[in-house]
Amino acid sequence: ANLRGRVRIDMSTGIARQLVLPRLPELLQRHPLLEVELSSTDRRVDLVREGFDCVIRVGPVNEPGLVARPLGWVRVATCASPGYLARKGTPRTLDDLAQHELVHYVSTLGTRSPGFESQDRSGTAQFRAMAGRITVNSAEAYLGACAAGLGLIQAPLLGVRELIDRGLLVEVLPNHPAPPMPVTLLYAHRRHLPQRVRVVMDWLASVVQAHLRAEAEAAETGKLSKQ
Repeated sequence: ANLRGRVRIDMSTGIARQLVLPRLPELLQRHPLLEVELSSTDRRVDLVREGFDCVIRVGPVNEPGLVARPLGWVRVATCASPGYLARKGTPRTLDDLAQHELVHYVSTLGTRSPGFESQDRSGTAQFRAMAGRITVNSAEAYLGACAAGLGLIQAPLLGVRELIDRGLLVEVLPNHPAPPMPVTLLYAHRRHLPQRVRVVMDWLASVVQAHLRAEAEAAETGKLSKQ
């Protein structure tokens, strides 16, 4: 209750909107003198240079000098809008993708999209070139383009779950998933962390891990029910 001061954190828009912000009032009520600066951007911030206390990364992490705390894995879902599927049909196999379009996502416009990602029996990622007339470089535009019927997308489930539940997007090709993505909490130093930072990091880890466990259990239950 005596924690005071500001903690600066960064995470994806999906994690912020779906997981962290709905639970944040609990943390702030518990610690009334605590302040949080929450950044949500598609670019990978420089934790040290930009003064962040910790960041949550979705995807591979290769940042020497930072401490990495694994939180779990998130499933990647392939989605399309109901309107797109009514117009183009629902893909059932990877070969069906020849008749479909992909919304291409790149971090820097002008670079080439790797295409549609799946995995072979060993779990190794494979990429398939696909047609697509729109390329975006932000998560919001990516989701918006899909909802507008401009093509298929592949996104972490925690970023599209709400849209699927609301019927704005439909998951397709569940039997041909891309490899799951790691979710990691990163911070600069293991020692001399202010107590407020340790408390916020532990809280973030508990919120994200609980969600990832629930999603994994739900997916396993779904598999068993189909057997």
